[in-house]
Amino acid sequence: MSKIQLKGPWPAPLLAVLLFASCGSGTQTGTVQTGPFIPIASDCSTRTVIIPDGFTYRTLFCEGEEVVTLDGRTAAAKGMADLVIYIPIEGSSTHGMLYVGHETKDTSTVLGDGGGGTIMEIRKADGDWQVIGQRKAIDFGAVGQTLNNCGGKLAPKGTILTAEECEPTSNAHLMQKYNAHDTTDIFGRPRYQNYGWMVEVDPVSHRAVNRLWQMGRFMHEDAVAMQDGRTVYLSDDATPAVLFKFVADSAHDYTKGQLYAYAQSDDALSGTWLPLPMEIDSLVNARDVAMRRGATLFVRHEWMVLVGDRLYIAESGNDDFDLSRPISLGGRPAAHLLDKRKDHNMYSDPFGRILMLDLATDNISEHLYGGLIGGDPQQVFANPDAITTVNIKGTEWLVISEDLIWKTNGGLVGNGPDGRVYNEVYFLDLSIERPELTDLKRFMAGPRGCETTGNVFTPDGSTYFIAIQHPDTDNGLPFDRSCVIAIDMAPAMK
Repeated sequence: MSKIQLKGPWPAPLLAVLLFASCGSGTQTGTVQTGPFIPIASDCSTRTVIIPDGFTYRTLFCEGEEVVTLDGRTAAAKGMADLVIYIPIEGSSTHGMLYVGHETKDTSTVLGDGGGGTIMEIRKADGDWQVIGQRKAIDFGAVGQTLNNCGGKLAPKGTILTAEECEPTSNAHLMQKYNAHDTTDIFGRPRYQNYGWMVEVDPVSHRAVNRLWQMGRFMHEDAVAMQDGRTVYLSDDATPAVLFKFVADSAHDYTKGQLYAYAQSDDALSGTWLPLPMEIDSLVNARDVAMRRGATLFVRHEWMVLVGDRLYIAESGNDDFDLSRPISLGGRPAAHLLDKRKDHNMYSDPFGRILMLDLATDNISEHLYGGLIGGDPQQVFANPDAITTVNIKGTEWLVISEDLIWKTNGGLVGNGPDGRVYNEVYFLDLSIERPELTDLKRFMAGPRGCETTGNVFTPDGSTYFIAIQHPDTDNGLPFDRSCVIAIDMAPAMK
């Protein structure tokens, strides 16, 4: 979930919009309940979580709490909580395992350098969630440790697919940007090439079991594992980005198979999947190889979620960017980006959107665009990132987290009058075929400085788990560090 920068100079009216984007006047977005809750007002001053009246939450996990390794040692849990997965025990929505991924490049003599994962047993009793026993650290030693663990999903066979959102270009880059200490070769390749892949984790044994070379190396943001046990859609958080698909040779074995890149049709009404070479030297540079074969160019794909035969994809966008090199290689900008072209191969797409891939036709279309809500210069929906869905009383809702962080001319602009960053969570009714920004319902305002991520619900939708990542350290407990909270959704179910 890398950040964007808005680079000036910008016209004064637009800059004024960006300065106070997402910060309303404090008025309620709606006082009549037309969905599962009354939408909250925008709040660009909060140091805590704001949710609708009647809803409550409990903190389940925080950076720095004690975790235990497989060999019995203890350590402080890593931070940058990102991916959150709830694994039901015997199908229960009140008893399960909670997995938390760490999008970090931490250094730890006990847990290993880089990213990581934490898992814990949780149970809801008398309306309150509790952690049972010790929180356990996932052992990534078998894959040479891991880096920047971002999104991912639970695979049909019960393993976790965790995405490494990183792409070191050399051992020197690995040391300088990712704090690596060990630059010796590993698995017959330079150390820096060991990072930037999908990694498979066994939540039962608390171990990483496979580095999934066949899924390619790029800025892995998220994955959606289909129920056939073979097909996995993969998003790429880069500018430009390529949409990938992996098909395993055998069900539930992701170590062998074929990687594909998406290519939109000339009329933008369908698409095809381009097979990529499966030699390791090509897989290490999967995006460049895909562009040389004519892959479609996107701008920072984030999380994805499947609803029926539709795959919803958050495309976070970016400010000024040059596509000259990708186009010279053979890449082709997606149709919805063409009106973002400014000059020659320069583009600007600061707000992003939600895309929808129709799996029956392979058509990608713009489902919801980012921008000003209702034309109000003080209300904006931008940079969608973590997404999930929940069914409430027969209606399927897309739940969208923002990830705004804006800078211009090197000075922090943010989206609050204090120059700080504030992000929000919205619900969108998926029964609306052509939604507008005014159809969004604001459910949550996150504490100052945080990114809201890790979205996941229990199977019955009664609890919403969400990670509060990198909040400002002067917010006060518990939101002065990364943490995971459980929101009781009972008021929405009535």
